Amino acid sequence: MAAPLLDQGRTLLMGILNVTPDSFSDGGRFLDSSVAREQARRMVDEGADIIDVGGESTRPGAAAVDEEEELRRVVPVVDWIAAHLRTLVSIDTRKARVASECLQHGARIVNDVTAFQDAAMIETARQHKAACIAMHMKGTPDTMMDLAQYGDVVAEVKEYLGGRVAALRTAGLVDIAIDPGLGFAKSAAHNFQILRRLPELAALGVPVLIGPSRKLFLGTLADMEAMENRREGTVAAITAAVLGGARIIRAHEVAAARRAIAVAEAVLRA
Repeated sequence: MAAPLLDQGRTLLMGILNVTPDSFSDGGRFLDSSVAREQARRMVDEGADIIDVGGESTRPGAAAVDEEEELRRVVPVVDWIAAHLRTLVSIDTRKARVASECLQHGARIVNDVTAFQDAAMIETARQHKAACIAMHMKGTPDTMMDLAQYGDVVAEVKEYLGGRVAALRTAGLVDIAIDPGLGFAKSAAHNFQILRRLPELAALGVPVLIGPSRKLFLGTLADMEAMENRREGTVAAITAAVLGGARIIRAHEVAAARRAIAVAEAVLRA
């Protein structure tokens, strides 16, 4: 059996590469393939273990992108990264055909915000022996914030993700991580509670991915409403996540995230 990609005995760092015009933080910056390639190279140089390529924004209120357009955006970038950089490539998509095309062009991980609810996505991952990241979200990007209601957010997210892990294992998939989906159908209070109670999610026995980078919930705190003021808050959230048991960190600013991970891991080893 091949060594797992998502559970390597250390905290992995996933660099975010949005080849979209409308992502909440960097929409439009890397839509041009040549600019995207240079950003990927920069993130690898700064310490990214995985480059997560996405061609459809899933920010709150985002409109869906048709399959052909998403393929046009992501396939050339995935292909180039896989051929030229020594890093793992993840495709951030909720469409089975997009995942399949990218896996054929060198991606090895599927990062699905709908947690593989589509049977075709599970079959695609199984056929390509892909690693899988299953995220918690209610509804769709344009409806999810109306659904941010829970009795116990951590218990409900844990139950949902535990069920998705079981479904993937039943299908024969073994390299699995979970993402509680900070900011996806969750209020600021929900997000902070998830960070505080991460050990409960880690108890599911698969790596937990946390992506707090520049998220809106950080902007509810003093002096962080503006996007450009969330860097330190992101670093603090990353540190808290690693101390709480996260084993994959998804971030825009790779160098800062890498330093935060190093400090948190040193604390854990002490």
